[in-house]
Amino acid sequence: MTATEPRWVGPFETVECLFRLWLPGWRLALVGGKAPEEKWTSTPSLTEVTEYGAFPGTFDGPGGQRHPLAVERFDIHDPDETSDSPLCASWGLPTEGAEQAYEFLIGVLESGGSLNRRGRALAGYAAGYLAADATDLLRIAVTAEPGSPALDDELHLLVRSWMTTWRLSLASAPIVPDAPVEAEYRIACVTALLSEFLRINNTDEVNFEVSFGTHDVDLDVPDPYDAFRTGWTGDGHWLIAEEGDDEDDDVLWALDAASLEAALIDSERNIVQAARAATMLWEFDDTTPEIPGDELVSWLARDLYGTIATEVTGPSGTLLAFAKKFPLDEVLCGEGDSCLLLVGPERTALVYISG
Repeated sequence: MTATEPRWVGPFETVECLFRLWLPGWRLALVGGKAPEEKWTSTPSLTEVTEYGAFPGTFDGPGGQRHPLAVERFDIHDPDETSDSPLCASWGLPTEGAEQAYEFLIGVLESGGSLNRRGRALAGYAAGYLAADATDLLRIAVTAEPGSPALDDELHLLVRSWMTTWRLSLASAPIVPDAPVEAEYRIACVTALLSEFLRINNTDEVNFEVSFGTHDVDLDVPDPYDAFRTGWTGDGHWLIAEEGDDEDDDVLWALDAASLEAALIDSERNIVQAARAATMLWEFDDTTPEIPGDELVSWLARDLYGTIATEVTGPSGTLLAFAKKFPLDEVLCGEGDSCLLLVGPERTALVYISG
């Protein structure tokens, strides 16, 4: 069994990837830069803005080359912020500091047509993460050519946090078949963002490791679970439980289709609760969130499982499941680990979750 290529994927890279996958009619770009040493106490001039990093005199946006035309400044510093801006914004409750960026981003997306709950949650997270710890927000009007009218259907924001700036550019894009995103890269993006949501404490987070492999066991038999248990050599560590094994043994137990579905539902509910518990707003909201709904972490969990299952089953749809400590529960609190092995006609996927 071969693990996916180790790769660190940052939150902004993840957001760009998921925008392309979940909102195919849009393209998002996030670019970092530097800020001047002096503070902006008023709206900076266009010349001042274009001198620093993320907004040069011209730049390549998702819709093509763009030329800054005018600047509008918003003070978004929120000294009383008591919650995690990206998390809260992802379920429609941005902090005061992120509210302006959230309204800009959601407004542009809604003007281009319907915005489903998954896309809204992703856009909320992008706005919250962009504005976290920032003190200044600039909205930049741009043109496609010098002297031409401003492009009102695009969004270009610049946020400043001390000596760093980030530019967000959003433009509509024709819905055409793109080159497919590699499953390993999509998984890396989703698991990176899942770990951001599922923090055990200030320094530790829940980690997801996905390994793909192959097998040569014939599953077209009356009892495919037994056939796989006896025919699979494992990966040197994980073994399939046999009769008489104890629940505490380091083995994987078979899950039929109904048990797997129930475990996925419970895991998703537990993931949502763990993510919400990381924010102060959870203390004032005892409602049970709808799943799936406005919680980005719920959509991430579904995307992860769907991507892995599709890779394993191929066109046949045949899927066996074996697991340890699944549904997810204790591992979300940093206690122990969990494992899910999915088996298709020829491929396997081992999902290892640890705190």
